[in-house]
Amino acid sequence: MKKLLFLSSQLLSCFVFGQIPAPGGISNNLQVWVKANAGTGTSTDNAQVPVWANQRTGGADGIANQGMPGYYADPGISARPVYRTESSISGFNFNPAIEIVSTNGYRSGYKFPSGFPDNATNSLTSYTHLSRTASATYRSVFVMNGTAQSSNTTSIAGIWQSPFFGTKTNRPEFYNEKEFGDVFFGTDVINTVESNTPSIQSYYNTSVGGNMKYFFDNNGFTYGEASNGVSSTNNYPGMVLLMDNDGGSGSTSLAGDRIGEFILYSGTQTPEERQRVNSYLAVKYGITLQQPQNYLGSDQSVTWNAGINTVFNHNIFGIALDDQSVLNQKVSNSIHTENNTMLTLATTNDFTSANAHPGRASFSQDKTFLITGDNNVQDLALVNFGTGSGRIIQRKWLAQKTNDTGSVWLQADLSRYTDIAATDKVFMMVADDEAFTQNVQMISATAFVNGKAVFNHSFVSNRYFVFGVNLLEYCTKDPAPGTPDSYTRIGITGHTHIQSGWPGNVPNGFIALESKNKGFVITRTTSASIVNPVEGMLIYDTAEQCFKLYNGTSWNCIVRSCND
Repeated sequence: MKKLLFLSSQLLSCFVFGQIPAPGGISNNLQVWVKANAGTGTSTDNAQVPVWANQRTGGADGIANQGMPGYYADPGISARPVYRTESSISGFNFNPAIEIVSTNGYRSGYKFPSGFPDNATNSLTSYTHLSRTASATYRSVFVMNGTAQSSNTTSIAGIWQSPFFGTKTNRPEFYNEKEFGDVFFGTDVINTVESNTPSIQSYYNTSVGGNMKYFFDNNGFTYGEASNGVSSTNNYPGMVLLMDNDGGSGSTSLAGDRIGEFILYSGTQTPEERQRVNSYLAVKYGITLQQPQNYLGSDQSVTWNAGINTVFNHNIFGIALDDQSVLNQKVSNSIHTENNTMLTLATTNDFTSANAHPGRASFSQDKTFLITGDNNVQDLALVNFGTGSGRIIQRKWLAQKTNDTGSVWLQADLSRYTDIAATDKVFMMVADDEAFTQNVQMISATAFVNGKAVFNHSFVSNRYFVFGVNLLEYCTKDPAPGTPDSYTRIGITGHTHIQSGWPGNVPNGFIALESKNKGFVITRTTSASIVNPVEGMLIYDTAEQCFKLYNGTSWNCIVRSCND
């Protein structure tokens, strides 16, 4: 009976203590969570999405505004937002998006009736992963249409006195006449505006001197508070409008903008909580957060340690399984194409299909991450490596692993490196250090077609890798001439009958082993498990899957090379 009660309490704790799937594992005060890879009711490109289901249990669903009578000119149901498949768009890291269709200045996106609760807080935290294709005046992200505080007495549409969060030209803006706001956040611009490249835009409140100040982050970079220092004096319980302009002067169409995800909390969050939600979105969508900044899992564990080597805090992306965040990214690349990114990671040998393709394998263990960053060197000249004709590219990567990722697939697009010929033998070189001198491994490409090289490898934590050609050129030596001066005196055999003269007929040996169907197995363990290693000690390292030799100072995988 005690065991049964114990199990029941464990199960109960999953519900009582907040074990509810949520972005970054943060479920407290979550009100709206919509994402294009769930709750759309369709997977057909350009199909309308009249209802966008809230992934927060019991939360208000998003209803497309088009075709519903209101204050403003209505473009009709033909202009409802549509679902865009992964293959039809760029920049969403093998994930789909919702695209705004309306050409009308006011009616564009979704309303969430009672999307924000009537509570005592006067704060919010929001995250919107979206692309902003134009920099026109007053392009909203979302509007707090709470009727209790604004002059709007209807639940149909927004009104200009409601808090408006969005952009004006290419800068983040807050507008709300009730709280004396029509201001920018900081002085920086959002450099992805007027492109199809999305970013993670976050509007939120934080207590400063006892006042709830408004702030804005983009990809984890803090732009600062609203320029007039306005504080939030009220919340706006009621309807939330997503990608739907509020009818103010100069509002413009949002047509062409795409949304991957919208998350809204009815409360403030700690910096660590915001970091967890940003990390979830960054890994899912292949976005590099402002550096230096660690990436965190839903359990607060560090999945990318920005302090290991700051040179490699560029173009960060990865594949991951984190059940608490409902994160299952099985193929990924960095969306920062302005940096000429070239690497794709996948759990299977497929670098084109959608992340949700049924043929893709998931990691076998929850909280598993393989995250990479590079040095962002874009020089296309190859540099010599080693004593032979080997050459490597100048861009290098650092891989950081959490739990067992098993064997993963990598595709390197080397087509811009014109010094690499189609007939070259392409390798991936992996090592413990960025100079590639410690525990060096050479992995041959399984395919090299049209400049794209494919590799299959099992990583250990904190390994550097680079791509090159003709790296495995070995020297050979002729055998020593003369007559053997010693013979083997000890032999172990699995044979029933020993051949005449054995093992004495084996020259220059100490011990001879022979069998037709048996192998010689040395100690199988990890180098970390050997407390007092001795120079010359040999093991098979089960973690790095290689024979290792302790040279008196360090353990190293035994690899083929020249002795001179």
